[in-house]
Amino acid sequence: MSVLAKFAEVAKVFAQRRPSVRDLWNSRSGTFDRAHAIVPSDAVVDEPVTVTVQLWDEYERLHAAERRFRVTATDDRATVPDRVTLRRADDGYTTVDGLSFATPGTQYLTLTDEETGQQFHTNPIRVHESEPDRRTLWGDIHLHSRFSDGAGSMSKGMRFGRDVMALDVVAYTDHDTMGFFIPPQLQRWLMDRSNFEEMKARTDRLDDPGEFVTLFAYEWTKQPHVGGHVNVYFRDTDGAVLFDSLTARSNTYEKLFDRLREYNAECDNEAVAIPHHPAESMYPFDFAGVDYDDEVAPLVEVYSQWGSSEYPGSEGNRRPVTMGSGEIDADGYYVRDALALGNRVGMLAGSDYHGPHPGHSLVHTKPHLPSLAEWREDGIGWGHIWRVWNEPSHPGGLTAFRAESHTRDGVFDALSTRRVYGTTQPDRILVDFSLGGISVGEAGSTVEIDDPTAPRTLSIDVAGTAPIEVIEVIKNNRVWETVEGTADPDAGLESFTLTATLTDDEPVTGMAYDDERGTEDDCYYLRVVQADGGMAWVGPLWVTVRE
Repeated sequence: MSVLAKFAEVAKVFAQRRPSVRDLWNSRSGTFDRAHAIVPSDAVVDEPVTVTVQLWDEYERLHAAERRFRVTATDDRATVPDRVTLRRADDGYTTVDGLSFATPGTQYLTLTDEETGQQFHTNPIRVHESEPDRRTLWGDIHLHSRFSDGAGSMSKGMRFGRDVMALDVVAYTDHDTMGFFIPPQLQRWLMDRSNFEEMKARTDRLDDPGEFVTLFAYEWTKQPHVGGHVNVYFRDTDGAVLFDSLTARSNTYEKLFDRLREYNAECDNEAVAIPHHPAESMYPFDFAGVDYDDEVAPLVEVYSQWGSSEYPGSEGNRRPVTMGSGEIDADGYYVRDALALGNRVGMLAGSDYHGPHPGHSLVHTKPHLPSLAEWREDGIGWGHIWRVWNEPSHPGGLTAFRAESHTRDGVFDALSTRRVYGTTQPDRILVDFSLGGISVGEAGSTVEIDDPTAPRTLSIDVAGTAPIEVIEVIKNNRVWETVEGTADPDAGLESFTLTATLTDDEPVTGMAYDDERGTEDDCYYLRVVQADGGMAWVGPLWVTVRE
Protein backbone atom coordinates (compact mmCIF):
# COMPACT_ATOMS: atom_id res chain seq x y z
CA MET A 1 0.00 0.00 0.00
CA SER A 2 1.40 3.40 -1.01
CA VAL A 3 1.89 6.28 1.41
CA LEU A 4 -0.89 8.18 -0.36
CA ALA A 5 -3.28 5.23 -0.02
CA LYS A 6 -2.46 4.90 3.67
CA PHE A 7 -3.14 8.59 4.21
CA ALA A 8 -6.45 8.33 2.32
CA GLU A 9 -7.54 5.36 4.47
CA VAL A 10 -6.77 7.22 7.69
CA ALA A 11 -8.53 10.36 6.44
CA LYS A 12 -11.62 8.29 5.62
CA VAL A 13 -11.68 6.80 9.11
CA PHE A 14 -11.37 10.24 10.67
CA ALA A 15 -14.17 11.64 8.52
CA GLN A 16 -16.48 8.85 9.65
CA ARG A 17 -15.71 9.57 13.31
CA ARG A 18 -15.93 13.35 13.37
CA PRO A 19 -17.52 14.63 16.60
CA SER A 20 -20.27 17.17 17.15
CA VAL A 21 -18.82 20.67 17.40
CA ARG A 22 -21.55 21.58 19.91
CA ASP A 23 -20.70 18.61 22.11
CA LEU A 24 -17.03 19.51 22.00
CA TRP A 25 -17.78 23.09 23.02
CA ASN A 26 -19.97 21.92 25.91
CA SER A 27 -17.23 19.56 27.11
CA ARG A 28 -15.00 22.41 28.23
CA SER A 29 -16.23 21.98 31.79
CA GLY A 30 -17.44 18.84 33.50
CA THR A 31 -19.23 17.85 36.67
CA PHE A 32 -18.36 15.40 39.42
CA ASP A 33 -19.09 11.88 38.20
CA ARG A 34 -17.41 9.52 40.65
CA ALA A 35 -14.60 8.95 43.12
CA HIS A 36 -11.91 6.33 42.85
CA ALA A 37 -9.89 5.11 45.84
CA ILE A 38 -6.71 3.04 45.63
CA VAL A 39 -4.90 1.05 48.32
CA PRO A 40 -1.93 -1.33 47.98
CA SER A 41 -2.93 -4.87 47.06
CA ASP A 42 -0.92 -6.40 49.91
CA ALA A 43 -0.19 -5.36 53.48
CA VAL A 44 0.93 -6.93 56.74
CA VAL A 45 -1.13 -6.65 59.93
CA ASP A 46 -0.59 -3.21 61.52
CA GLU A 47 1.57 -2.05 58.58
CA PRO A 48 0.85 1.61 57.66
CA VAL A 49 -0.72 1.98 54.22
CA THR A 50 -1.81 4.91 52.10
CA VAL A 51 -5.11 5.46 50.31
CA THR A 52 -5.20 7.68 47.22
CA VAL A 53 -8.57 9.27 46.45
CA GLN A 54 -9.41 10.87 43.10
CA LEU A 55 -12.41 12.78 41.77
CA TRP A 56 -13.30 12.31 38.10
CA ASP A 57 -15.76 14.06 35.79
CA GLU A 58 -17.85 12.48 33.03
CA TYR A 59 -14.95 12.89 30.57
CA GLU A 60 -12.49 10.96 32.77
CA ARG A 61 -10.70 14.17 33.78
CA LEU A 62 -9.58 14.99 37.30
CA HIS A 63 -12.27 17.19 38.85
CA ALA A 64 -11.21 19.83 41.37
CA ALA A 65 -14.06 20.26 43.87
CA GLU A 66 -15.00 20.29 47.54
CA ARG A 67 -15.99 16.75 48.57
CA ARG A 68 -16.26 14.90 51.88
CA PHE A 69 -16.44 11.13 52.31
CA ARG A 70 -17.12 9.01 55.39
CA VAL A 71 -14.72 6.05 55.61
CA THR A 72 -15.52 2.54 56.84
CA ALA A 73 -13.62 -0.74 56.59
CA THR A 74 -14.58 -4.40 56.37
CA ASP A 75 -12.06 -4.92 59.16
CA ASP A 76 -13.76 -3.68 62.33
CA ARG A 77 -10.37 -3.30 64.01
CA ALA A 78 -8.76 -1.30 61.19
CA THR A 79 -7.30 2.12 61.89
CA VAL A 80 -8.87 4.45 59.33
CA PRO A 81 -9.85 8.14 59.33
CA ASP A 82 -13.47 9.02 59.98
CA ARG A 83 -13.50 11.19 56.87
CA VAL A 84 -11.52 12.06 53.78
CA THR A 85 -11.91 15.64 52.56
CA LEU A 86 -10.90 16.99 49.16
CA ARG A 87 -10.71 20.71 48.52
CA ARG A 88 -10.65 22.56 45.25
CA ALA A 89 -6.96 23.33 45.74
CA ASP A 90 -6.19 19.59 45.73
CA ASP A 91 -6.71 19.51 41.93
CA GLY A 92 -8.88 16.44 42.11
CA TYR A 93 -6.86 14.01 44.22
CA THR A 94 -5.37 13.53 47.65
CA THR A 95 -3.53 10.90 49.68
CA VAL A 96 -4.15 9.86 53.27
CA ASP A 97 -1.41 8.10 55.22
CA GLY A 98 -1.40 6.08 58.42
CA LEU A 99 -4.16 3.57 57.74
CA SER A 100 -3.64 0.01 58.94
CA PHE A 101 -5.51 -3.29 59.18
CA ALA A 102 -5.56 -5.63 62.15
CA THR A 103 -7.32 -8.68 60.72
CA PRO A 104 -5.76 -10.99 58.10
CA GLY A 105 -7.78 -11.68 54.96
CA THR A 106 -9.21 -9.72 52.05
CA GLN A 107 -10.33 -6.27 53.14
CA TYR A 108 -11.93 -3.20 51.55
CA LEU A 109 -12.51 0.43 52.44
CA THR A 110 -15.80 2.12 51.55
CA LEU A 111 -16.06 5.87 50.98
CA THR A 112 -19.55 7.34 51.29
CA ASP A 113 -20.16 10.75 49.71
CA GLU A 114 -21.71 12.93 52.42
CA GLU A 115 -23.58 14.99 49.83
CA THR A 116 -25.10 12.28 47.63
CA GLY A 117 -24.81 9.09 49.69
CA GLN A 118 -22.99 7.36 46.82
CA GLN A 119 -20.61 4.65 47.93
CA PHE A 120 -17.21 3.99 46.37
CA HIS A 121 -15.10 0.97 47.27
CA THR A 122 -11.35 0.60 47.13
CA ASN A 123 -9.64 -2.22 45.33
CA PRO A 124 -9.17 -5.28 47.55
CA ILE A 125 -6.20 -5.44 49.91
CA ARG A 126 -4.93 -8.79 51.14
CA VAL A 127 -3.76 -8.47 54.71
CA HIS A 128 -1.11 -10.99 55.81
CA GLU A 129 0.01 -12.01 59.27
CA SER A 130 3.66 -11.80 58.16
CA GLU A 131 5.59 -10.56 55.15
CA PRO A 132 4.44 -12.51 52.04
CA ASP A 133 6.95 -14.04 49.63
CA ARG A 134 5.56 -11.86 46.87
CA ARG A 135 3.40 -8.77 46.63
CA THR A 136 1.11 -7.76 43.79
CA LEU A 137 2.39 -4.58 42.13
CA TRP A 138 0.42 -2.69 39.49
CA GLY A 139 1.81 -1.10 36.37
CA ASP A 140 1.03 0.51 33.04
CA ILE A 141 3.99 -0.39 30.83
CA HIS A 142 2.77 0.59 27.35
CA LEU A 143 2.74 4.36 26.75
CA HIS A 144 3.94 6.98 24.29
CA SER A 145 5.30 10.49 24.72
CA ARG A 146 6.56 13.33 22.56
CA PHE A 147 9.62 11.19 21.84
CA SER A 148 7.39 9.63 19.15
CA ASP A 149 3.72 10.31 18.41
CA GLY A 150 2.37 10.94 21.90
CA ALA A 151 1.46 14.07 23.81
CA GLY A 152 3.34 15.21 26.90
CA SER A 153 6.66 14.19 28.39
CA MET A 154 7.75 10.88 29.90
CA SER A 155 8.56 12.63 33.16
CA LYS A 156 5.13 14.22 33.47
CA GLY A 157 3.45 10.89 32.72
CA MET A 158 5.56 8.94 35.19
CA ARG A 159 4.78 11.44 37.95
CA PHE A 160 1.06 11.18 37.11
CA GLY A 161 1.24 7.38 37.34
CA ARG A 162 3.10 7.56 40.64
CA ASP A 163 1.27 10.40 42.38
CA VAL A 164 -2.27 10.39 40.98
CA MET A 165 -2.83 6.75 40.01
CA ALA A 166 -0.68 5.21 42.77
CA LEU A 167 0.97 2.87 40.27
CA ASP A 168 3.97 0.82 41.33
CA VAL A 169 5.49 0.46 37.85
CA VAL A 170 5.49 2.59 34.68
CA ALA A 171 7.28 2.13 31.33
CA TYR A 172 7.17 4.29 28.21
CA THR A 173 7.53 2.46 24.89
CA ASP A 174 8.10 5.14 22.27
CA HIS A 175 8.35 4.04 18.64
CA ASP A 176 11.74 3.17 17.18
CA THR A 177 10.99 4.07 13.57
CA MET A 178 7.43 5.34 13.31
CA GLY A 179 5.76 8.25 14.98
CA PHE A 180 3.02 8.60 12.34
CA PHE A 181 3.54 12.37 12.32
CA ILE A 182 7.22 11.65 11.61
CA PRO A 183 8.61 9.74 8.59
CA PRO A 184 10.08 6.39 9.73
CA GLN A 185 13.65 7.20 8.71
CA LEU A 186 13.49 10.55 10.51
CA GLN A 187 12.13 8.90 13.66
CA ARG A 188 15.00 6.39 13.61
CA TRP A 189 17.49 9.24 13.12
CA LEU A 190 16.01 11.09 16.08
CA MET A 191 16.22 7.97 18.23
CA ASP A 192 19.86 7.37 17.24
CA ARG A 193 20.78 11.05 17.61
CA SER A 194 19.42 11.76 21.08
CA ASN A 195 15.99 10.35 21.95
CA PHE A 196 17.12 6.87 22.94
CA GLU A 197 19.68 8.14 25.43
CA GLU A 198 17.33 10.81 26.74
CA MET A 199 14.65 8.15 27.29
CA LYS A 200 17.15 6.19 29.38
CA ALA A 201 18.03 9.26 31.43
CA ARG A 202 14.40 10.12 32.16
CA THR A 203 13.64 6.52 33.05
CA ASP A 204 16.51 6.45 35.54
CA ARG A 205 15.63 9.84 37.01
CA LEU A 206 12.31 8.69 38.47
CA ASP A 207 13.20 5.13 39.43
CA ASP A 208 12.90 4.82 43.22
CA PRO A 209 13.49 1.23 44.44
CA GLY A 210 11.01 0.20 47.08
CA GLU A 211 8.59 2.98 46.12
CA PHE A 212 8.24 3.35 42.35
CA VAL A 213 9.81 1.36 39.50
CA THR A 214 10.45 2.68 36.00
CA LEU A 215 11.30 0.14 33.31
CA PHE A 216 13.15 1.06 30.12
CA ALA A 217 11.50 0.01 26.87
CA TYR A 218 10.70 0.93 23.28
CA GLU A 219 8.32 -0.24 20.56
CA TRP A 220 9.72 -2.12 17.57
CA THR A 221 7.30 -0.83 14.95
CA LYS A 222 6.21 -2.12 11.56
CA GLN A 223 4.44 0.23 9.19
CA PRO A 224 0.67 0.01 8.46
CA HIS A 225 -0.35 -3.20 6.65
CA VAL A 226 3.22 -4.52 6.85
CA GLY A 227 3.23 -6.21 10.25
CA GLY A 228 2.63 -6.02 13.95
CA HIS A 229 4.31 -4.22 16.80
CA VAL A 230 6.53 -5.60 19.56
CA ASN A 231 7.54 -3.89 22.80
CA VAL A 232 11.07 -4.56 24.02
CA TYR A 233 11.73 -4.25 27.78
CA PHE A 234 15.12 -4.20 29.52
CA ARG A 235 16.08 -5.22 33.04
CA ASP A 236 18.13 -2.02 33.33
CA THR A 237 19.10 0.99 31.24
CA ASP A 238 22.82 0.23 31.32
CA GLY A 239 23.78 -1.37 28.02
CA ALA A 240 20.25 -1.23 26.58
CA VAL A 241 20.43 -1.38 22.77
CA LEU A 242 18.07 -0.21 20.04
CA PHE A 243 17.34 -3.08 17.64
CA ASP A 244 15.16 -1.13 15.25
CA SER A 245 12.70 -2.36 12.66
CA LEU A 246 14.49 -0.79 9.67
CA THR A 247 18.01 -2.09 10.23
CA ALA A 248 18.75 -5.16 8.08
CA ARG A 249 19.93 -7.16 11.11
CA SER A 250 16.64 -6.73 13.00
CA ASN A 251 13.94 -5.87 10.44
CA THR A 252 11.93 -9.10 10.83
CA TYR A 253 10.44 -10.75 13.90
CA GLU A 254 12.84 -13.66 13.62
CA LYS A 255 15.87 -11.37 13.30
CA LEU A 256 14.70 -9.36 16.30
CA PHE A 257 14.31 -12.54 18.34
CA ASP A 258 17.79 -13.68 17.23
CA ARG A 259 19.35 -10.37 18.27
CA LEU A 260 17.61 -10.47 21.65
CA ARG A 261 18.72 -14.05 22.22
CA GLU A 262 22.32 -13.08 21.46
CA TYR A 263 22.01 -10.00 23.65
CA ASN A 264 20.74 -11.99 26.63
CA ALA A 265 23.56 -14.52 26.24
CA GLU A 266 26.38 -12.00 25.87
CA CYS A 267 25.41 -8.97 27.98
CA ASP A 268 25.03 -8.34 31.69
CA ASN A 269 21.61 -6.83 30.94
CA GLU A 270 18.53 -8.77 29.77
CA ALA A 271 15.55 -8.05 27.50
CA VAL A 272 12.16 -9.54 26.69
CA ALA A 273 9.86 -8.89 23.73
CA ILE A 274 6.06 -8.63 23.99
CA PRO A 275 3.76 -8.41 20.89
CA HIS A 276 0.65 -6.29 21.29
CA HIS A 277 -2.74 -5.75 19.58
CA PRO A 278 -1.87 -8.71 17.29
CA ALA A 279 -5.45 -8.96 15.97
CA GLU A 280 -5.70 -5.30 14.84
CA SER A 281 -6.08 -5.40 11.07
CA MET A 282 -3.76 -2.48 10.23
CA TYR A 283 -0.89 -3.78 12.39
CA PRO A 284 -1.48 -7.55 12.65
CA PHE A 285 0.98 -10.01 14.21
CA ASP A 286 0.71 -13.42 12.53
CA PHE A 287 1.64 -16.06 15.10
CA ALA A 288 1.06 -18.78 12.50
CA GLY A 289 3.44 -17.15 10.02
CA VAL A 290 6.31 -16.46 12.41
CA ASP A 291 9.06 -18.66 13.79
CA TYR A 292 8.05 -17.58 17.29
CA ASP A 293 10.51 -17.68 20.18
CA ASP A 294 8.71 -17.87 23.50
CA GLU A 295 12.00 -17.76 25.40
CA VAL A 296 12.67 -14.13 24.48
CA ALA A 297 8.97 -13.34 23.87
CA PRO A 298 7.26 -15.09 26.83
CA LEU A 299 4.19 -12.83 26.96
CA VAL A 300 1.52 -11.28 24.77
CA GLU A 301 -0.39 -8.09 25.55
CA VAL A 302 -3.88 -9.60 25.44
CA TYR A 303 -5.70 -6.30 26.05
CA SER A 304 -5.23 -2.54 25.70
CA GLN A 305 -7.28 0.48 24.63
CA TRP A 306 -7.49 -1.19 21.20
CA GLY A 307 -9.48 -4.08 22.70
CA SER A 308 -8.78 -7.73 23.43
CA SER A 309 -6.90 -9.97 20.99
CA GLU A 310 -7.79 -13.09 22.96
CA TYR A 311 -10.29 -14.38 20.37
CA PRO A 312 -12.66 -12.82 17.76
CA GLY A 313 -15.62 -10.62 18.57
CA SER A 314 -17.77 -12.73 16.25
CA GLU A 315 -17.35 -15.61 18.71
CA GLY A 316 -18.42 -13.67 21.78
CA ASN A 317 -15.40 -11.62 22.84
CA ARG A 318 -16.86 -8.96 25.15
CA ARG A 319 -14.12 -6.46 24.31
CA PRO A 320 -13.09 -7.08 20.69
CA VAL A 321 -10.54 -4.90 18.92
CA THR A 322 -12.51 -1.87 17.72
CA MET A 323 -9.95 0.92 17.58
CA GLY A 324 -8.09 1.81 14.37
CA SER A 325 -9.24 -0.46 11.55
CA GLY A 326 -10.83 -3.01 13.87
CA GLU A 327 -9.99 -6.67 14.26
CA ILE A 328 -8.63 -8.84 11.49
CA ASP A 329 -10.93 -11.50 10.04
CA ALA A 330 -8.41 -14.33 9.83
CA ASP A 331 -6.88 -17.11 11.90
CA GLY A 332 -3.40 -16.92 13.33
CA TYR A 333 -3.55 -13.46 14.91
CA TYR A 334 -5.20 -14.15 18.26
CA VAL A 335 -3.75 -15.25 21.59
CA ARG A 336 -5.71 -18.49 21.31
CA ASP A 337 -3.86 -19.18 18.04
CA ALA A 338 -0.49 -18.61 19.70
CA LEU A 339 -1.45 -21.14 22.37
CA ALA A 340 -2.82 -23.69 19.89
CA LEU A 341 0.46 -23.48 17.98
CA GLY A 342 2.21 -24.59 21.15
CA ASN A 343 3.79 -21.29 22.15
CA ARG A 344 4.26 -20.88 25.90
CA VAL A 345 3.03 -17.31 26.20
CA GLY A 346 1.47 -15.67 29.23
CA MET A 347 -0.85 -12.66 29.18
CA LEU A 348 -0.65 -9.10 30.43
CA ALA A 349 -2.43 -5.82 29.61
CA GLY A 350 -1.43 -2.21 29.00
CA SER A 351 -2.94 1.03 27.85
CA ASP A 352 -1.02 2.03 24.69
CA TYR A 353 -2.16 5.53 25.63
CA HIS A 354 -0.29 8.29 23.81
CA GLY A 355 -0.36 10.85 26.59
CA PRO A 356 0.82 11.60 30.14
CA HIS A 357 -1.85 9.55 31.94
CA PRO A 358 -0.48 6.12 32.90
CA GLY A 359 -3.17 4.00 34.49
CA HIS A 360 -6.00 6.19 33.20
CA SER A 361 -6.41 6.32 29.42
CA LEU A 362 -9.02 8.75 28.10
CA VAL A 363 -9.74 7.63 24.53
CA HIS A 364 -12.85 5.57 25.34
CA THR A 365 -14.71 8.54 26.81
CA LYS A 366 -17.04 10.95 25.04
CA PRO A 367 -15.19 13.35 22.71
CA HIS A 368 -13.99 16.38 24.61
CA LEU A 369 -11.56 19.25 24.35
CA PRO A 370 -8.28 19.12 26.26
CA SER A 371 -7.62 22.41 27.98
CA LEU A 372 -5.50 25.10 26.37
CA ALA A 373 -2.92 24.51 29.08
CA GLU A 374 -2.68 20.83 28.06
CA TRP A 375 -2.18 21.74 24.39
CA ARG A 376 0.51 24.28 25.32
CA GLU A 377 2.35 22.00 27.73
CA ASP A 378 1.94 18.63 26.03
CA GLY A 379 1.88 19.52 22.33
CA ILE A 380 -0.06 17.79 19.58
CA GLY A 381 -0.04 14.02 19.78
CA TRP A 382 -2.43 11.11 19.42
CA GLY A 383 -3.33 11.30 23.10
CA HIS A 384 -5.02 14.67 22.58
CA ILE A 385 -6.29 14.05 19.05
CA TRP A 386 -8.05 10.84 20.13
CA ARG A 387 -9.74 12.72 22.96
CA VAL A 388 -11.33 15.09 20.46
CA TRP A 389 -12.45 12.34 18.09
CA ASN A 390 -15.11 9.59 18.18
CA GLU A 391 -12.54 6.81 18.43
CA PRO A 392 -14.24 3.46 19.29
CA SER A 393 -11.85 2.56 22.04
CA HIS A 394 -11.84 0.72 25.36
CA PRO A 395 -10.38 1.71 28.73
CA GLY A 396 -6.71 0.81 28.82
CA GLY A 397 -5.28 -2.12 30.75
CA LEU A 398 -3.11 -2.75 33.78
CA THR A 399 -0.54 -5.43 34.51
CA ALA A 400 -0.34 -7.17 37.89
CA PHE A 401 3.21 -8.22 38.78
CA ARG A 402 3.64 -10.92 41.40
CA ALA A 403 7.04 -9.57 42.45
CA GLU A 404 9.49 -10.63 45.15
CA SER A 405 10.72 -7.05 45.52
CA HIS A 406 9.59 -3.58 44.48
CA THR A 407 12.66 -3.07 42.29
CA ARG A 408 13.53 -3.33 38.62
CA ASP A 409 14.94 -6.81 39.22
CA GLY A 410 11.78 -7.91 41.02
CA VAL A 411 9.50 -6.53 38.31
CA PHE A 412 11.61 -7.81 35.40
CA ASP A 413 11.84 -11.26 36.99
CA ALA A 414 8.04 -11.33 37.12
CA LEU A 415 7.88 -10.40 33.42
CA SER A 416 10.45 -12.90 32.23
CA THR A 417 8.92 -15.80 34.20
CA ARG A 418 5.30 -14.92 33.17
CA ARG A 419 4.42 -14.19 36.82
CA VAL A 420 1.97 -11.52 35.68
CA TYR A 421 -1.60 -11.09 34.50
CA GLY A 422 -3.74 -8.39 32.90
CA THR A 423 -6.85 -6.44 33.85
CA THR A 424 -8.92 -3.62 32.45
CA GLN A 425 -8.45 -0.12 33.90
CA PRO A 426 -8.98 0.81 36.66
CA ASP A 427 -9.78 -2.67 37.95
CA ARG A 428 -7.06 -3.94 40.28
CA ILE A 429 -8.64 -7.39 40.51
CA LEU A 430 -6.71 -9.84 42.68
CA VAL A 431 -6.54 -13.37 41.28
CA ASP A 432 -4.78 -16.45 42.62
CA PHE A 433 -4.83 -19.37 40.19
CA SER A 434 -3.01 -22.65 40.69
CA LEU A 435 -3.10 -26.09 39.13
CA GLY A 436 -1.77 -29.09 40.99
CA GLY A 437 -0.21 -26.70 43.49
CA ILE A 438 1.66 -24.73 40.80
CA SER A 439 0.75 -21.04 40.45
CA VAL A 440 1.12 -18.92 37.32
CA GLY A 441 4.80 -18.20 36.76
CA GLU A 442 6.08 -20.97 39.05
CA ALA A 443 8.01 -23.96 37.64
CA GLY A 444 7.60 -22.59 34.13
CA SER A 445 3.83 -22.46 34.72
CA THR A 446 3.88 -26.21 34.06
CA VAL A 447 2.51 -29.18 36.00
CA GLU A 448 4.22 -32.47 35.15
CA ILE A 449 2.33 -35.74 35.62
CA ASP A 450 3.23 -39.39 34.92
CA ASP A 451 -0.25 -40.63 34.04
CA PRO A 452 -2.30 -38.72 31.42
CA THR A 453 -5.48 -39.79 33.23
CA ALA A 454 -4.38 -38.47 36.64
CA PRO A 455 -6.88 -35.94 38.08
CA ARG A 456 -5.73 -32.30 38.27
CA THR A 457 -7.01 -29.88 40.91
CA LEU A 458 -7.51 -26.23 40.04
CA SER A 459 -7.70 -23.63 42.83
CA ILE A 460 -9.19 -20.20 42.11
CA ASP A 461 -9.48 -17.20 44.41
CA VAL A 462 -10.71 -13.87 43.01
CA ALA A 463 -11.26 -10.55 44.81
CA GLY A 464 -12.72 -7.94 42.50
CA THR A 465 -13.39 -4.23 42.41
CA ALA A 466 -17.09 -4.89 41.71
CA PRO A 467 -19.41 -7.91 41.99
CA ILE A 468 -17.97 -10.91 40.13
CA GLU A 469 -20.31 -12.02 37.36
CA VAL A 470 -18.46 -15.11 36.18
CA ILE A 471 -15.09 -16.81 36.18
CA GLU A 472 -14.56 -18.78 32.99
CA VAL A 473 -11.94 -21.52 33.03
CA ILE A 474 -10.57 -21.89 29.53
CA LYS A 475 -9.06 -25.28 28.71
CA ASN A 476 -7.47 -25.85 25.31
CA ASN A 477 -9.14 -22.67 24.02
CA ARG A 478 -12.67 -23.65 25.03
CA VAL A 479 -14.73 -22.77 28.10
CA TRP A 480 -14.32 -25.85 30.26
CA GLU A 481 -16.02 -24.71 33.49
CA THR A 482 -17.71 -21.58 34.77
CA VAL A 483 -17.96 -20.30 38.33
CA GLU A 484 -21.06 -18.13 38.54
CA GLY A 485 -21.40 -15.00 40.64
CA THR A 486 -23.94 -12.22 40.07
CA ALA A 487 -24.66 -9.87 37.18
CA ASP A 488 -26.09 -7.25 39.57
CA PRO A 489 -23.64 -4.31 39.60
CA ASP A 490 -25.23 -3.01 42.82
CA ALA A 491 -24.75 -6.20 44.82
CA GLY A 492 -22.95 -5.89 48.16
CA LEU A 493 -19.30 -6.40 49.04
CA GLU A 494 -19.89 -10.09 49.74
CA SER A 495 -20.29 -10.54 45.95
CA PHE A 496 -16.85 -9.02 45.22
CA THR A 497 -15.06 -12.27 46.10
CA LEU A 498 -15.41 -15.74 44.61
CA THR A 499 -13.46 -18.94 45.18
CA ALA A 500 -13.61 -22.38 43.67
CA THR A 501 -11.82 -25.72 43.66
CA LEU A 502 -12.31 -27.77 40.50
CA THR A 503 -11.04 -31.18 39.45
CA ASP A 504 -10.30 -32.22 35.89
CA ASP A 505 -10.27 -35.99 35.51
CA GLU A 506 -10.30 -36.11 31.71
CA PRO A 507 -7.17 -37.46 29.97
CA VAL A 508 -4.60 -34.98 28.70
CA THR A 509 -5.22 -34.48 24.97
CA GLY A 510 -3.41 -31.29 23.97
CA MET A 511 -4.75 -29.26 21.05
CA ALA A 512 -4.01 -28.69 17.38
CA TYR A 513 -3.79 -25.49 15.34
CA ASP A 514 -3.79 -27.34 12.01
CA ASP A 515 -2.82 -30.76 10.64
CA GLU A 516 0.86 -30.17 11.31
CA ARG A 517 1.10 -27.84 14.30
CA GLY A 518 -0.12 -28.00 17.87
CA THR A 519 0.83 -29.11 21.37
CA GLU A 520 0.49 -32.34 23.34
CA ASP A 521 0.04 -30.39 26.58
CA ASP A 522 -3.25 -29.19 28.04
CA CYS A 523 -3.50 -25.44 28.59
CA TYR A 524 -5.68 -23.64 31.19
CA TYR A 525 -6.29 -19.96 31.86
CA LEU A 526 -8.93 -17.77 33.52
CA ARG A 527 -11.17 -15.09 32.12
CA VAL A 528 -12.76 -13.07 34.93
CA VAL A 529 -15.76 -10.83 34.21
CA GLN A 530 -17.22 -8.35 36.69
CA ALA A 531 -20.82 -7.11 36.71
CA ASP A 532 -19.54 -3.61 35.80
CA GLY A 533 -17.69 -4.96 32.75
CA GLY A 534 -14.22 -5.05 34.30
CA MET A 535 -12.15 -8.07 33.29
CA ALA A 536 -8.98 -10.01 34.05
CA TRP A 537 -7.00 -12.58 32.07
CA VAL A 538 -4.82 -14.91 34.14
CA GLY A 539 -2.46 -17.66 32.98
CA PRO A 540 -1.98 -19.96 31.23
CA LEU A 541 -0.90 -23.00 33.19
CA TRP A 542 0.10 -26.12 31.27
CA VAL A 543 -0.09 -29.83 32.06
CA THR A 544 2.52 -32.05 30.44
CA VAL A 545 2.88 -35.82 30.63
CA ARG A 546 6.38 -37.04 31.44
CA GLU A 547 7.81 -39.39 28.87
